[in-house]
Amino acid sequence: MSSQGRYRLHYFTYPARAEPARLMLTIGNIPFDDVTYTPESYAEFKPKAPFGQVPVLEFPDGSMLAQGGAIDRYVAKLVGLCPADPLAVARADEAAFHVEDFFATAHPEAAFHVEDFFALFRPTWYMSTAEEKAAARRAILEGPGRDKLLSLSRLIEEAEAAGGWIAGDKMSYADIIVFANLSLLISPAMEGTPPPNLYDQYPVLKAFRDRVARVPGVREFYRTHTEPIRSSFRPDSERA
Repeated sequence: MSSQGRYRLHYFTYPARAEPARLMLTIGNIPFDDVTYTPESYAEFKPKAPFGQVPVLEFPDGSMLAQGGAIDRYVAKLVGLCPADPLAVARADEAAFHVEDFFATAHPEAAFHVEDFFALFRPTWYMSTAEEKAAARRAILEGPGRDKLLSLSRLIEEAEAAGGWIAGDKMSYADIIVFANLSLLISPAMEGTPPPNLYDQYPVLKAFRDRVARVPGVREFYRTHTEPIRSSFRPDSERA
């Protein structure tokens, strides 16, 4: 049961699939308990989760909603970050699904599953040496990764020219999802490859990521969540 009539968002400590929901709840001033797990402590919660995985949003009455995409869109509607126009919603999903192509379920034998976690980079997680891993990631960034980033850059540039944000003239959940994924891609979790300055090569993505990082609710969240792994989520002027 959620405490004191609050939502409870269940996920691991790091900024992956639950991060957009965390940010949107903060932007919307919706009180919630950010319930985080280690791989070891997650074992106790796993049988309670609807599909045995996280993220899970627990409602004040104790009922639960699973699947990150469903949670993101529910929270977006709750806090006014979901467009009213059906085409704008489709545009929001277009961008969100495109950026999440960087992500996919982790190795099936891992201690826990991270849905939508770096499809392009997934094979590198299990390479035996840091040198092998870095070389493989550089090859990705020079090939399919670059293609993905360039297409995302074009999408954002065209959307901003047409309306200011990805899905129109107001920020939506798509902007938050794209921001979170772009920030994670250059986070310390990637062990230096991609490098923290990756977006110097993609000025549209660099400016977009920094713009969302400066949104008051987003900036507030990272001023109180100062873990090194989240350093890449701050505005450029505040990154270590």
